[in-house]
Amino acid sequence: MLLAFFACTAPQTIGGDRDSTGGSDADALPGDTAGDDTASVPWTPPEYDPDALPDGVPHVEITLDAAAIARLDADPYHAADEPGTFTDGDGVVHPVQLNYRGAYQLQNVIYAYNLRNWKVKFAAGDEHEGHRVWNFNYEPHLRQQLAYELLRFAGVAVPSARHVVLEVNGRPAGTYLQYEDPDNKTWLAEQFGDDDGDLYKGAYDLPGEPQCFADLTWLGPDDADYACHYLKHTNDNVPPDDMAVLRTFITALNDTPDADFSAWSAANVDVDRLLSSLVVTNFAAQWDSYPQRPKNYWLYQDVHAGRMVYIPWDLDNTFSADVDGSYNQMGTTASVLYDLETHDYQAPNEGEGTERPLARRVIARPELRAAYLDRYRELSTSLLTDGWLEDRIERLTAQLEPELSRTDKDRLQADNAAVLRFVHARTRFVADELSGL
Repeated sequence: MLLAFFACTAPQTIGGDRDSTGGSDADALPGDTAGDDTASVPWTPPEYDPDALPDGVPHVEITLDAAAIARLDADPYHAADEPGTFTDGDGVVHPVQLNYRGAYQLQNVIYAYNLRNWKVKFAAGDEHEGHRVWNFNYEPHLRQQLAYELLRFAGVAVPSARHVVLEVNGRPAGTYLQYEDPDNKTWLAEQFGDDDGDLYKGAYDLPGEPQCFADLTWLGPDDADYACHYLKHTNDNVPPDDMAVLRTFITALNDTPDADFSAWSAANVDVDRLLSSLVVTNFAAQWDSYPQRPKNYWLYQDVHAGRMVYIPWDLDNTFSADVDGSYNQMGTTASVLYDLETHDYQAPNEGEGTERPLARRVIARPELRAAYLDRYRELSTSLLTDGWLEDRIERLTAQLEPELSRTDKDRLQADNAAVLRFVHARTRFVADELSGL
């Protein structure tokens, strides 16, 4: 019998006998919540209007003292949060905790522009636009915003994204993309109707440090086997504060027999959101996350639905035709089934492995492969079209350009031209391939 990994929070045996650290719930059925009333409450995910634009381009400011900046610069990936202030677009000043955000993109921004990407944490009761944790990336381009919008309009749970003009200590920093962090109970409640589930971020990959990737293969029976590869962000300071939910899910993902996998995945994975995620990120040639690379995503235990939800993340490496033979191996001619049926992406790091069970075991089921291709065809007549994307880029640019410095305006225009070249080539290639499948 297949067991639902949401049936309890203690370790249990699922899809095989690898995990012997705790008892099993032999009476649990797929999707059974073992008496948890939360999961029986109806919940409708939010819907978004694909014609709506962000509400303007606010001018915001971060302030912190020179000593704080020096401490952050001395250890940009590990420094403690520093106190400062954030002035929002209405001129309201908020006391906040500040840090740098990102890894390789932070490194690139520091060296290329002498700028910083920021994580800003607001106090409870003093949230910014209803949320406590926000990211600000220097991005005088639309790549990541477009990717998040496509996913959100396709029904995937992802952060909102819009541009702001940022100053730091009274000096212009440039055009930044503002987006929420999934590690945010308000955002989780908005997207899933609860904030009670476990939230995990996949992988540990910082410049110059040992890497722990998150390919979702089975790593062992103990919490310690997963601790470096997956960072638990919620329920991490209350008992039992373990990795049982994730460990149990990964065990079943890998061990459930092929004959039972369709039923298991329907009960334990938000397959609709996963398929839509795979479609959009494939179209946008997002080479820097799952399934191409085992990193840059979140998993959330949706206790309402009793399923694990895949949340895409770090989508700035998208819409690029510049295949380099190293990291970007997709470009405009990557198959719509790229890395979903076979191992196509040649990982630049040995530790990234070759297995991607969450994507490939789903696509291996004929009915789910067909559902993926049907979803691709559907989106290729609505959002993933020259017309919609050209119009979206034009409207976002018209809103953004009047607020930009001359330098950022030039960068935006040059990048828009490259994105449009990608879009025109990609839509033609995808249409031709889908017509033959």
